[in-house]
Amino acid sequence: MNEAALLAACRRLAATLGLGAVQPQVIGRHSNLVVHLAPSPWVLRVATGTAGPRAQGGHAERELRLLRHLAERGAPALPPAPRALAGPHRVDGWSMTLWPLLALAPQPPEPQAAGRALAQCHAELAALPHRGRDDDRPWAPLDEALRLLAHPLVRQRAAAPDLALVGQRLQALAERLRAHPAPLQWLHGDAHRQNVRQGTGGALWLDWEDACLGPLEWDLAGLVAASRVLGQEGDWPEAALAGWRSVGRPVDEALLADCIEARTAFVCAWIWWLGPNDPLRAPRLAGRLQWLRAKNPGLS
Repeated sequence: MNEAALLAACRRLAATLGLGAVQPQVIGRHSNLVVHLAPSPWVLRVATGTAGPRAQGGHAERELRLLRHLAERGAPALPPAPRALAGPHRVDGWSMTLWPLLALAPQPPEPQAAGRALAQCHAELAALPHRGRDDDRPWAPLDEALRLLAHPLVRQRAAAPDLALVGQRLQALAERLRAHPAPLQWLHGDAHRQNVRQGTGGALWLDWEDACLGPLEWDLAGLVAASRVLGQEGDWPEAALAGWRSVGRPVDEALLADCIEARTAFVCAWIWWLGPNDPLRAPRLAGRLQWLRAKNPGLS
């Protein structure tokens, strides 16, 4: 990625949107890039790591649609910029969306408050219909992960036994999950502790790019999967789940367990795509593969 060229594209977009002369500053490097258009009160999120598999742009459109719905109802989620500004924008091949720069604490909020805030978002999304397009079908993350496993780059990076294990579990779990009678609705899709922050008014859920149709247990798996699989993050995930339970409906524990395993396989596919040799990703990938092998000894 040519970061200088990307920042130049951000400056041009800012000028096109009437935001004046800005000095783009990278303030977040994750699977995508977050760029503050200083000194304006706006932030661009630029699809970088997810750009290849999501080149059609449906994820950004869906994210903005859901967050406008939540903002209209005062739900605890980061609102996008006004419609004329938010995008999604396409500049030099980059997909960008515009967001307000808010005062957010760098650490996640109190866990039970975060769980209750997620439940509030779920309640507001329960009646939001989907439009029946291909990228709006239920369980889209599982389809996406299976496509990633078939990509030549992933097949080059992943050891054949690991690739086979993850692929077999995703296929089997996808069949079982699609047959489950649990009600489906719009979800955050990536509801872990890095995607919730403390704002001035309380917990705010951010980064809804992975929003999808599924049962509530898919988002609850996002809360606790890394903790239960890798033994990391202390008590925060389970406390957040307890907060969700305090105001949400009863949880289907068997469905939650399947969602945790499916999410674990999904993350493995994405780590292979993003780069498994990253010093932060490598041990997490190894831990997830070890857990999947222990859970499925017949496939090892």
